[in-house]
Amino acid sequence: MRSKLLNLDAYDTDKIKNGYLDVYDPILAPWVNEEITLLELGVYRGGSLKLWRDYFPRGTIVGTDRKLPPDFRPGERIQVFEGHHGDKKFLSEVASKTAPDGFDIIIDDASHIGEKAKRAFWYLFDHHLKPGGLYAIEDWGTGYLDDFPDGKQFNPRTPILRRVRSLLPQRIGTKMKVPFPCHSYGMVGFVKELVDEQGAASIAMGSKVGWRKSKFKNVLITPGIVIVTKAASTLAA
Repeated sequence: MRSKLLNLDAYDTDKIKNGYLDVYDPILAPWVNEEITLLELGVYRGGSLKLWRDYFPRGTIVGTDRKLPPDFRPGERIQVFEGHHGDKKFLSEVASKTAPDGFDIIIDDASHIGEKAKRAFWYLFDHHLKPGGLYAIEDWGTGYLDDFPDGKQFNPRTPILRRVRSLLPQRIGTKMKVPFPCHSYGMVGFVKELVDEQGAASIAMGSKVGWRKSKFKNVLITPGIVIVTKAASTLAA
């Protein structure tokens, strides 16, 4: 495992204490010694960029943030850009400067707000991620938490309503065609949308829209991270 060869105490990033490297290690193993280009949305104090630089000794690491840390010095093989991850023009400019042929790996550790994460995902995934590339979405479970924007609106306001909500899936959820709010809102709704894309071929069976393959090769959902592998091709066999 690549992370076991690094001095993890040297990196100022919560990826370590959250156990995310245990998820990343087996998935990123084939990429470690390749000349990859990695984009990370949301750099905080820059510690994760240094981690990825050392994790991929031949890689180019690109970071973006709404407001870059003033005292961060990128150093060798790291480039940083200031701008909003929901701004397609900004993302396009970053991609054209750093990865004109597409990024190999993209990691979203930015706002953790569903609509913003979704907007960035579909734009970057469709236009700037190489076929076979990886797109990771970190901290998606914040969509359930009271102290995050999505979670505040996901949770009913009173204990009684929360109790009613908790009982609905078991008693009538299977009889209702109308989805609960979490299916269409915030980070949680976004992740469930990704599951639907993985099932695109099955969803389209018998429908008037016609059959198509999923844009995804696979989706891995863990408690902290979702990792999507882009299909090599979506053309019908």
